[in-house]
Amino acid sequence: MARAPRPRAVPPRPAPRARTAPRERALVTAVVETCHRLAALDLIGAGEGNVSVRLGPDAFLVTASGVNKGLLRPGHVLRIDGAGTVTRGAGRPSTELRMHLAAYAARPDVEAIVHAHPITAVALTVAGVPPPNDLVPEAAVTLGEIALAPFATPGTGEVPASLAPYLARHDVLLLERHGALALGRTLPEALDRMETLERVARIALAARLAGRCTPLPADAVDRVLVAAGRPARRR
Repeated sequence: MARAPRPRAVPPRPAPRARTAPRERALVTAVVETCHRLAALDLIGAGEGNVSVRLGPDAFLVTASGVNKGLLRPGHVLRIDGAGTVTRGAGRPSTELRMHLAAYAARPDVEAIVHAHPITAVALTVAGVPPPNDLVPEAAVTLGEIALAPFATPGTGEVPASLAPYLARHDVLLLERHGALALGRTLPEALDRMETLERVARIALAARLAGRCTPLPADAVDRVLVAAGRPARRR
């Protein structure tokens, strides 16, 4: 009698790969587009700058360190937890990660952060010129009061420490001889603030070259804010 054929061993199925949620994919795309826009606007160059978004209560997306942001791809966007540990992606998070995490901790309302090196705005800090506050109505509404943090060694704990006194009350911060930080409820808002900061810095430089750079009076700023549906400044 012929023997029945032995059943062939079936190899185990590979574990299903974790799927990225649609919201996370959309935010990764937004981070990539934001970095490309920053490069196109000459707000960063080479590996400069970094971008992050809040993904959840203990999860964030942040750009990888050392990557040219004009060439950034989705694989260069890492997911991290609140301690800065990478939970998705390969590579090392931005060297300024501590600055981002400190800002998120201080501002629960902030959902996105853009750090760039706008040339004119940084040049004003090198020249020892005060931040270009309240020069034109649009900037008073978009930027609020710009803070100036003293010089701190990039990539170290000195940077978040230098920003700590200003994070609670300011959405735009200049880092002396380093760059700028823009906070927002969305990535487009943070990016718009960074772009506006550099444009206002150019206005400040042009006005100084023309002879005088005078901000709007405080009462005029308050009228502008109220007209835009914002509260007047607390002084």
